[in-house]
Amino acid sequence: MARWNQQVDNLTHHIYFRACSFVIIAIGFLTGHPILFFMGSLYFVYFVVSYYYLSNVGKRLKLTIANGQIKLFPGETGVIKLKLEQPSWLPIFSGHIQLVTDNNIEFLNGDRSTRISKISLPFSLMGNSEVVIDIPFTARERGVAKLHHIELQISHFIDFGKVYLQKNDLTKFEVLVYSEQVPVTGLERIMPKNQGTYPTRSSLFEDVSTIIGTRDYTAGDSFNKIHWKASAKVTSLQTKMYEKTAQYSWLIVFDIRSGNLEERIKGITHLIHHATKFHIPYSLLVNIKKVGTPSYLELPYGEGKRHLQTALTMLARLQGNSVSISMPAFEKITLQHAAHSPYVILCGEKERLSGWKMPSGINVNLLDVKDDSCTLLSLRTEARKEAVNG
Repeated sequence: MARWNQQVDNLTHHIYFRACSFVIIAIGFLTGHPILFFMGSLYFVYFVVSYYYLSNVGKRLKLTIANGQIKLFPGETGVIKLKLEQPSWLPIFSGHIQLVTDNNIEFLNGDRSTRISKISLPFSLMGNSEVVIDIPFTARERGVAKLHHIELQISHFIDFGKVYLQKNDLTKFEVLVYSEQVPVTGLERIMPKNQGTYPTRSSLFEDVSTIIGTRDYTAGDSFNKIHWKASAKVTSLQTKMYEKTAQYSWLIVFDIRSGNLEERIKGITHLIHHATKFHIPYSLLVNIKKVGTPSYLELPYGEGKRHLQTALTMLARLQGNSVSISMPAFEKITLQHAAHSPYVILCGEKERLSGWKMPSGINVNLLDVKDDSCTLLSLRTEARKEAVNG
């Protein structure tokens, strides 16, 4: 950080003292008293040096943050590393640095209120040198903690004057606090049923591109399934065994306007961890408006640890006061995406989702949140009811 908003305080009295020194110098010169002249000159030089120090000690001071982004879970600790550089020869004997961030993190020996967390630390720095200040903190709640205010206070080493330096440009630093998990009961009701790429022991579908072995030929086996090389080795017909697969992707739909926001996010966090563990592809839709295409928040289908980290980051950045799209528009968006997914998990209040029509033949579930528990319930949509009744 090279640009500062600088304010020099407590220099008003210097003006009067400098005026007094001029008077003493004049009296000493006119009366021929060298002691008065010397004392007046000494005072004048002192005040000029003090003014120069306070005006220039912070002009070239640089502050950088070594770690641009920190990712933690609630309860974990981290350290903000601040690097202060003083390229000039002016030393800082008595300085204080103050940081103000969002309150989802808590500084050690700092203050945490309903909206912000702040801390003030002393430091000293010699001229033409640098120092690294470690500021430990603990992650408390899901969210993103940004630096909203950085201020340096430098006191004169003899006088009462002070210099205040505030950051004048945005600092690209944040602490991402991922959501905790709340176990979701009822996951056993989701079973694969269509052709796909998810490996399973019992399925009517097979991935013909993945041969996992051979078995003895039996009547009724297709001719193109015969493994000729293996048959030649054992001098009997052998049939190829393919990996059994099923389509097992999840479409997770999250209504940001539903109550119990944090508990629902914790339930979704458990779902995506479960999906990652069992190699289940998943997508996430949130009814938050955004600039660009699409005009809503979407995490496309994917799987694996990298996809999990992207999903956790997306959930960490969610804010309940974000601008949302209307529920009818969100229903149409969900309907379009649900046409390509066999499993849909709606995360929101049942009253707000009542009347939603989903494509027939898909498995629709509702993530029900009560107190500190999350349960996956089967949801019969109007479209499925009509299919049954018709």
